[in-house]
Amino acid sequence: MALRLNKRYPHLMNRTSFLIGDVRDEKRVEEVFQAFKPHIVFHAAAYKHVPMMEHNPKEAVKVNIFGTYLLAHASLNHHVERFIMISTDKAVRPAM
Repeated sequence: MALRLNKRYPHLMNRTSFLIGDVRDEKRVEEVFQAFKPHIVFHAAAYKHVPMMEHNPKEAVKVNIFGTYLLAHASLNHHVERFIMISTDKAVRPAM
C-alpha cells in the first residue's frame, strides 16, 4: 500500500506514516496516540467474516468489541475531534 500511495500521491509521503499494531494492545494504541496526536481516527479494524465469527465468538468479541472500546477510549482521552467507524464488509442478508 505504501508504494502505491507514494506513486499516486508523492507530495503526501512526508506527512504519512505506516504503522502496525494490534487494536487490542492498549500500550501500542497509547504509543501511537502520544506520538501522532491524531485529530481524526478512522476505525476499520474488525473481523468481518460473520459465519466464521459465529463459530469463534470469543475472538470476535475481543477484536470487534474490546478493540473498538479501547480505540474509542483512547480517542476520548486524547481529545480526538472525530472518530469514524468504517464498515469493512457487506450487510448480512441485505434486503433489496
